[in-house]
Amino acid sequence: MFWVVSQISFPVLGGAVSLGTGAALTVPGHEQAACPIGPGRPACLRGLLSGPISGGLLASVVPGRSGQAAINYYLAAYRSITALPITPTSLANFGEAVNFPLIFGGILAVSGAATLVHLLVVSVSRRRRETGLLKALGFVSSQIVATIAWQATAIALVGVVVGIPLGTVLGRGVWDAFANNLGTVPVPIVPAGLLAVIVLGILIAANLLAVAPALAARRFRPQQLLRAQ
Repeated sequence: MFWVVSQISFPVLGGAVSLGTGAALTVPGHEQAACPIGPGRPACLRGLLSGPISGGLLASVVPGRSGQAAINYYLAAYRSITALPITPTSLANFGEAVNFPLIFGGILAVSGAATLVHLLVVSVSRRRRETGLLKALGFVSSQIVATIAWQATAIALVGVVVGIPLGTVLGRGVWDAFANNLGTVPVPIVPAGLLAVIVLGILIAANLLAVAPALAARRFRPQQLLRAQ
């Protein structure tokens, strides 16, 4: 019986281990798995040590020049090491497509901005009489602009309240599925600081997009808008 104490990602090495394939054992654990306790255990251990190993030894070195010097020494001392670990093809392909989420997010951001502008323009156009009535009741131009700005802010807040939690849950689910498919350890990180910056940016962008519709609503003349009333 063995206890699984962690989950790690293996490099592609010698065709024996790769992402999602292989296991790391301690030396006693490997001996126990390959040569169970019994009369033939000593002979099995001698054959295990003298025969070919379908795998490798996991070693760590200190960072910097001294660690690299140790690696170079062992590579020169053991000529059987013919290749170093290589980057898995799956990760290389993922690295080439790593900008896809940013591109997709940019497309969604542009679409959302266009939708917000269209909604504000249509709202200002359809509520021209209400705008004229507000001006007749004493609203000044700055209050008309503030009304449109608050409308844009309210729409943006609804998108933030719904979109960020939903996007976080979906993003973590997609990443977990992708990482588990590769055999890697899924460690999704939700940066709270970045989310706060995104929320602030959305609110600022919404108010900037509301400037043009607000300026158009400010130029409405109440006597012309209310003439039909």
